Amino acid sequence: MVKLSKKAQQRVQKLFKGSQFAICWDFISLMIYLEFKRSADSETPGSTILSLLWR
Repeated sequence: MVKLSKKAQQRVQKLFKGSQFAICWDFISLMIYLEFKRSADSETPGSTILSLLWR
């Protein structure tokens, strides 16, 4: 296993935390986009943000 300095370990930890945050918010944005796209393509009434939260 590679030995990293304390400062390098902190940088890697910050990188992983930042990437987890970005992936989480990108996933939520993608789900909202897909729901609106699906409702726009079908003949069902349009979705609202509140209807997405209550599913």
